[in-house]
Amino acid sequence: MNRILSTTLGYYTPAFFHINISKNHSFEKFSNEDFSVFLHEYIHFIQDVTTIYGLNNMYVQSEYIRYATHKVYKSNNRKFNIPIIPNANNEGNIYLNKAICKLTNGDDLEIKKIQKITHIEIINESTGVSNTPVDSLESVCVNLIDGFGKEQVLIFGAISIMENMAYLLEQMICPEYTHSPDFPYSFAEKIVENIYPEFGKNRLNTLALCDSCLQYSNPGKVFVQFLSEVKSEKWIPKLPECIYDKLLKRKVSLNGQREVSLEENFNELSELVKTQVKDYFNDPLIFEDIRNWVDQLLNTAREIRFSDQYFILDIARGGPLKSNKAFEKTKDQLGTPLISNNSGECTLLYKNKPEGVDVGYFSAIGQIIALFESGNCDCSLYSICTKYGNKVDERCNTNPWERCVDQLLCPYAMLWKHWNLKKFTPTKNN
Repeated sequence: MNRILSTTLGYYTPAFFHINISKNHSFEKFSNEDFSVFLHEYIHFIQDVTTIYGLNNMYVQSEYIRYATHKVYKSNNRKFNIPIIPNANNEGNIYLNKAICKLTNGDDLEIKKIQKITHIEIINESTGVSNTPVDSLESVCVNLIDGFGKEQVLIFGAISIMENMAYLLEQMICPEYTHSPDFPYSFAEKIVENIYPEFGKNRLNTLALCDSCLQYSNPGKVFVQFLSEVKSEKWIPKLPECIYDKLLKRKVSLNGQREVSLEENFNELSELVKTQVKDYFNDPLIFEDIRNWVDQLLNTAREIRFSDQYFILDIARGGPLKSNKAFEKTKDQLGTPLISNNSGECTLLYKNKPEGVDVGYFSAIGQIIALFESGNCDCSLYSICTKYGNKVDERCNTNPWERCVDQLLCPYAMLWKHWNLKKFTPTKNN
């Protein structure tokens, strides 16, 4: 069975803490193959909250939400056009932030088979914004021959690194797992094989390199430069842990003004993200529990990352998923995102979850973002609301924001109301 599309078997929504497994049966009845999909998506959750790259994505999303809602407040006649797309005048750095994310993510298409990589080079790509500290970024450009003998040119970035990291762990600890396309799911390994094959003979080395590079703002560039550096030194790590030791002790420059350690960078970004995510829930009385939960989640993520920076290796070496103590320890500490299936049934596993926390609100934020960014008017939480007895009607599929005047508010309507959007109506921008 092939993972034809990332959404065919399951998906994780970055920054909004929601895993969907594309089956109709409950979490308790998952097969070994279902659990491999769950593991893959859960690794993306780990990447979200325990890496600088994941935290930065949350920061960019929160800044966009702030930008979009202020655009709405300024709209004429209480109507605003969707989608709300930042332009190159770069108001509030929103356009630049999104351009940087797009470039550092790299390509996200799927290629089933890659015969060989023919050339790798680092190129400069424009962000589309001039007169800023980041007019351009260095990207990893890869020439390759696909399974049909066709030449292709791809950008290797964070998406390939995140997907290959998750896929490696699937293969290492899941008795059954889905076989996935070479790009992006095995592309980091193919980069290693091309640049420094001796380094990749121990697959844990590639896993450690993927995880370490996500502590940088441009993971693809760091990945390739590190491989070239250690190849020139003829350095092979005695243990995969040495890769963390070598990469994570380095300092980075923030805005070209000061150098900080990666831990200092992580801590500063984590505190910023914590504040911004709690701003989604801007009534401390109504949302006290979920605001506390955000603090708890991000504090725990920081502790996990820096109290044992090798924890991903412990999971990889921990044996089959169902008896993997290292994975269970991490899952107990972090908890899970909202786990849903195709019938709308949800599971939330959280050892110390504060009473009253409904992480479904994060999925609702994702729906409002989809409205703002893409003009998607329907709410995909329909099946979940139906399953749990929440009132649903035709508005959910066409104009869910109108539900903010109801007596009983769904998460979408609750947020729409508390973001002071009650008097505003979106209209499609032709």
